Amino acid sequence: MRRPLILVLSIAALVAVWPAGSTSAGSGPQAQMAVKCDLTITQQRNLGTTYVYVLRKKVTTCRNARRVVRAYHACRRDHGGRDGRCPDRVLGYKCEERRYNKLAGVSYDANARCTKSGGREVFHKYQQNI
Repeated sequence: MRRPLILVLSIAALVAVWPAGSTSAGSGPQAQMAVKCDLTITQQRNLGTTYVYVLRKKVTTCRNARRVVRAYHACRRDHGGRDGRCPDRVLGYKCEERRYNKLAGVSYDANARCTKSGGREVFHKYQQNI
């Protein structure tokens, strides 16, 4: 009975003293955390949709993230109006979207993630009133 307890305590002690960030999985641009970009009320309303209420970015600037969002929504409007979808790359980013809270003919909410080589990523949540 003592042997398993000693093994568990030895492993716990090793984990407690292991240097943080010493693994190779924590390095490189893909390991960077998404950073939230603060948006003023005016910016929330002027990014090409009714409201953008969350904007996060990786390996790019908040200014560039806002540009990508604006270009993405312009592409959506060009391909079907307010209810349209963007089949093209925008500013070199490939975007995917998931819609939810759909009220037929009224509004919907969506998450959109735009990715580009080098680990660049722009994520935003928005509401579109139709």
